[in-house]
Amino acid sequence: MLPEPGEEEFRRGVALLQAGQAGEAAGAFELAAGAGHLEARFQQALLCVRQGRTGGGTRTAIAHLESILTACDGGQPYAGEDRACFALGNLYAEEVQTRPLAIRAYRRGLALNPLSAPGHDSLGLVLLECGQALGALGEFKVALQLDPNLAPPYVHLARLLFYHVEPEALAQEYTHIAEDFGPRAPQVLARLSLELMELSREQTYQGLYSKGHQLKNLMGLLGSRLRGLVRQAKGQPALEAEMAELAVEQERLYGEWVKYLGAMKPEQVRLVLLDPALVVERVCAALRLQAGAVGLHLRVQEEVPPVEADERLLREALFNLGLNGLEALWPRGGNLTLSLGCDLDQGVVFFEVEDDGPGIHPEHLDHLFDPGFSTKEQGNGYGLSIARRIAHAHHGELRVKSRVGHGTVFRLDLPVNFEVSHSVVPLRALG
Repeated sequence: MLPEPGEEEFRRGVALLQAGQAGEAAGAFELAAGAGHLEARFQQALLCVRQGRTGGGTRTAIAHLESILTACDGGQPYAGEDRACFALGNLYAEEVQTRPLAIRAYRRGLALNPLSAPGHDSLGLVLLECGQALGALGEFKVALQLDPNLAPPYVHLARLLFYHVEPEALAQEYTHIAEDFGPRAPQVLARLSLELMELSREQTYQGLYSKGHQLKNLMGLLGSRLRGLVRQAKGQPALEAEMAELAVEQERLYGEWVKYLGAMKPEQVRLVLLDPALVVERVCAALRLQAGAVGLHLRVQEEVPPVEADERLLREALFNLGLNGLEALWPRGGNLTLSLGCDLDQGVVFFEVEDDGPGIHPEHLDHLFDPGFSTKEQGNGYGLSIARRIAHAHHGELRVKSRVGHGTVFRLDLPVNFEVSHSVVPLRALG
């Protein structure tokens, strides 16, 4: 049997990409795609996505994916047609004006692969963004029926119920879910309830931030008036000293309030396709500069897929978790381990930060992520709340497990975007 046209260049592109030579790989894929190799064209699209969401990268990726579908319409066979549809839908979903095209692409992909739980979840999300809540509800339920362990549909279904269903109708929706899922209903409803609780907490913080910002402005105005009174009190030593002391205290409170609001401020996330191994390695290198007597260790699982994330924010969250671990081990020392892995059954890439320090008392665990809460004398109580806020901004989750005397583990889960996170086929799988 003759090899597919462009197969040799495609294999060379795979080898170059696995060797970290993305530029050379792009050239090889271009040659293969020019010979009609559709998987090479798909990999070209993924390389464009990895360049980021700005500039011409997204437009070029869309053009590559559209050309694949055009070739399929013309009768050229391609086993990855559903993947191309899902990837195209993901890119079209980025802009409001192209979301109808995203819906069309997702539906085409699902006609080819109706058992794709991530595909149904993605379609539900764009339907929800287009105001079609009922259709979105059905897609999220289908996704969970197909894969009740997949994490993102729980987040998306919870948001739909929280923002689009009246409180008095929520019990009825729970009844429908119980009927639809049968024996699996308790698991589904329990996870859904946890997501709704997190959304309630998030909304409370957003309300506090809105009102707190107004208070911050008033505190700033008060500080300005106090500084003016200090200047007016020149020549009156007792009054000047008292006013200066008040001004210093006001500045301290103002600074604390700004930090508190910062821990609740919604983040603007700029998503790009990232290699999570590279991110965790950079965080580990930054923590090593502050580790002192602490033994710092890194564990990275092989073949963890890329994730869509804001690298600056993700590194900030992981650094805050690592710094919290170092503080728990100070001054006696110990071991801090950063781990990276993936659970494709759950649809997540996870980061773990584990220390073998004194652990956290159970009564403190429920408040650990509250802004300003700290169990340490020198802690400011904002690092962990910022880390959780960043996790939620990525539709992820941050959890903690701890035993007094045995240490603490923080785990940050990010959803795998199955439509754009397909890595190239390993050479050993090419035969």
